This record gives sequence, C-alpha cells and structure tokens, in this order.
Amino acid sequence: MAARSDSAAPPSFLARILARLRGEQPPSSSGSEAPLKTKAPPPPRASEAQAPLDPLTVRQWLWGPGFIVPGTAEYVLGLVKPFAANPAMSILDIAAGLGGPARIIADAFDTYITGLERDPETAVRGMAMSVTAGKQKHAPIGAMNPETLELKAGAYDCIFGRGGTYAVQDKERFLRVLIMGLKPRGQLLLTDYLIDPALAERPELAAWQALEPFPPALWNVQQYTDCLKSLGFDIRITEDITTQYKAQIVLGWDNLLQTVDIRKLPRAHQLTVLDEAERWVKTIIALDSGALKVYRFYALAGSARPPAAAKKKK
Repeated sequence: MAARSDSAAPPSFLARILARLRGEQPPSSSGSEAPLKTKAPPPPRASEAQAPLDPLTVRQWLWGPGFIVPGTAEYVLGLVKPFAANPAMSILDIAAGLGGPARIIADAFDTYITGLERDPETAVRGMAMSVTAGKQKHAPIGAMNPETLELKAGAYDCIFGRGGTYAVQDKERFLRVLIMGLKPRGQLLLTDYLIDPALAERPELAAWQALEPFPPALWNVQQYTDCLKSLGFDIRITEDITTQYKAQIVLGWDNLLQTVDIRKLPRAHQLTVLDEAERWVKTIIALDSGALKVYRFYALAGSARPPAAAKKKK
C-alpha cells in the first residue's frame, strides 16, 4: 500500500507507520493530535505479536484486550458513568465485539452484563475470552442478528451500544425491541455513526462505507431523536462526539507505535497493520469531511410501552 498524497489524509499515524516500516524517522504529530490525558492500553504480549495476525488482534493492540472499536477501558467506564451501575443491575451490550467493555464493566461494578455481537465468529472468540477471564457468568458473549433480535420484556436496567445501530437496516424496529427490553425508566446509551444529509454524496463517505463489513444504513440526528421520542424515550443527551472519537483513534495508533516494533513483524503482519491503518485513515477523512459524524445519545425509557412491532408475513 502506497502512502497517500491526498491533502485530506491526516499526516499522522499512517505516515508514521510507513516511516517505521522503512526505517525512517517518523514525522511528528500535528498540533491537533496532542496526546490525550488518559491511560493507554497495555502493550501486546510477545505471543500476540507472533501469533497469526488478523484485524481484531491489531485493534486490541490499539485499544486494549477485548476492545476492537476506538476507546480504551478508561474511556468506556467514563461513558457508562451515568448508569450508576451496581451489583443489582442487569445490563445489555448490543455491540459487544470481543467483550472487553462488558468484562471491564462487570469488574468495575460487580454487575452482570450480557454481550450480544452481530458477527458469529467474533462472538465465539469473545465468549472464549470471557471464559478465560472467569467472566462467563458475569459477562457472557453471544451472537445475534439485529434485524431479527427479540428481547425479554423488561429484562434490563441498562442497554448500551457503541456502533450498534448504524448498519441495522430496520432501525426503528431495532430501537423498539430495545425499549421493550428495558425496565420502566431503564437507561439507553448509544454512540454511533450518523450522516449529514447535505454531504451525503461526498466521496470520502463512500470510501469509508466500502470498507465496512456490514452495509451502513446511516440516519441523521433528527431521525434518531424523532424515532426515540416516538417510541417513548425521554432523551437526556444528544451530543456530537466526533472530535472525541477521532482523538481515541489517534490515541490507539500512538500506543501501537510506542509498544509494537512494526519493523520486526513478519511482512504479512506488517501488511495487516497497514490495511487496518488505511481503514482508520479513511474513517478520519470521512469524519473530517463533515459527511460522517459520531453522536452520543442517552435516554430513559418511559413507563408506557410502544405497541409491539407487527411480524412480517412470510
């Protein structure tokens, strides 16, 4: 993969990774990429650096064991702080990945948290990690299809998901299922990709979409707020966190460059790292274009429940 000459490409981590591979002095970070005041994830163990490398392993090098989307354990614990979680609560993670967030929340608050993951292979791997950590009861990870998901009514005190809805085609049905699964005044926390409709034709957005494993079906902020309100949610926070999200991406790559000697990796591993870097470069470019945004929604479920979604005829 050649280095990008596109002026829109951040000169940050991709240029620095390429420099490391060539044995050159990495260019310094720009002012917009000042180090964050947060703890970086631990470096990968030697066995991890030598094992067959896949994108999920690289992402754990970025944000920590079991973490495969931007944000360290410290970041996730700050994100769920409004839950005021305690051992009596039941929590659901609808975008569990490898289960890192679920396990860290279970550890921090001694609570039970169920993780659901869309990709079956990732779910199996995440459950194995929970078993290894002795968290198979406190933080089990299972597979689910968000398009057909059903939840037991009133089963959860809190539901959260980071990137759990942007690739769901029938988002209204999915959000209806979530509110049905919450107890009255239960808490919902979502962070997700949104679109600016005025910039929907930007090529940067199309380049990002082409790399996504599931086809994005992006909503704008008004669609989210209108839908949540119509379902009976009391929306407490609607926040653009695009800048924070980009900072977490940069933090992860800074950590990788400090803890992994890329030049010593097998060539096939280097290419895997470069492919992953390209994915995140295109994500930042799409975010910088304004077409793609990241928002945080925090809402409470009302006492009344919306009518159950009608089942489609076969």
